[in-house]
Order: sequence, then C-alpha cells, then structure tokens
Amino acid sequence: MIIGFLLVTALFLYIALPFIFMGSPTPIFEIYNYDIKSHEVIVEVFDPDNKSIINETYILESEGDLSQPRPFSLWLPQAKGKYMFKVTIDKQITNAVKIEIQNQYSGAAISLYSKNYEFGEKIPILIETMEKA
Repeated sequence: MIIGFLLVTALFLYIALPFIFMGSPTPIFEIYNYDIKSHEVIVEVFDPDNKSIINETYILESEGDLSQPRPFSLWLPQAKGKYMFKVTIDKQITNAVKIEIQNQYSGAAISLYSKNYEFGEKIPILIETMEKA
C-alpha cells in the first residue's frame, strides 16, 4: 500500500512539477498572417516516426493569428524529438520544416507573408522554432 502511494506520488511529481514552476505548455504552433488578405492554411504535423498527429485547415483573416493547443501526448517530457511541420497556403504554396521539440515549452512559429528586411521581399511561409522564455 505504501509502495503504491509512493509510486503514484513520484509519477505525479514527475509530470506535474514542470507545470508548477514553468506554467502550462506552449501551443504546438502559432500562425501569424502578415498579409492584407485572408488565407486558407492547412497545417500538418508529423511526429518523429512520421505519424500524422495534426492535419487541420484554418482560415486566417488579414493580419490575424491563431494558436493550436498542444495535444496531450506532447505534454510529457518523453515527447521530444524532430517534428515535421508542413504548411500549405491557399492550396498553392507549401513549405515543410523539421523543428526540434525539446520539451513541452517549445513549438513552431509560422509566419505568412512576413517581410525579409535583408532583401526587402515577402516570404510566403516561414516556419521557425518557438521557445517559451
């Protein structure tokens, strides 16, 4: 009985302790539309074993944003690894990038039509790592 209680307590602390100190996990991704037009956006996320874990279609209004809550399976520390983020805009432009998910506080930031200040041009899809500070 005592051993069972200790195991449950240890498991609870292993899972809950990071949330107590760091807060709730970040979204698995956030999308920002910097364009003056609305866009249909399809986001697919594949785990390290290339299994699809998210396949959703969104409509982003002009200069709008949204965030996708992290699936519960990615709340656990064992969920780290390289995840493929595939983004398609208006069924025409696609970009796919592998992002290292190191813990439940990292994900992807997806920017639509962000400006590249170095070259002065707009980038249709930019996918970068996002970390909670």
